[in-house]
Amino acid sequence: MTSLNNRHSPTFPIQLELPVMPQKIDPLKQIEEAMQGILDLTWKTVLLHISPRSAKELMRQHGKLIALNDGEARIKVSSTPVLLMAIQKLPDVESAFRKAFDTTVKIRLEV
Repeated sequence: MTSLNNRHSPTFPIQLELPVMPQKIDPLKQIEEAMQGILDLTWKTVLLHISPRSAKELMRQHGKLIALNDGEARIKVSSTPVLLMAIQKLPDVESAFRKAFDTTVKIRLEV
């Protein structure tokens, strides 16, 4: 009869270890990313309500919601020529905000 105390565990010839990478947590960056995520989601919701399709595509391809504060939305567009086209579509964008959130929002465009 063999005793359990006399048994030797086999040696495992390979060691595995995950490297620990020190991460610096930047709370301000995390807040900024969360806020951008909310703005992106809000913009996608507005885009769903924009019509006609030409206005929707212009704003989807060239516009980005960068701020929403006190009933005013700031939308950045890619260039001055796009800005001139987007100005013509402002009523469509304002209407989309009304449809999406049941409130009036003033739109400010910028390049």
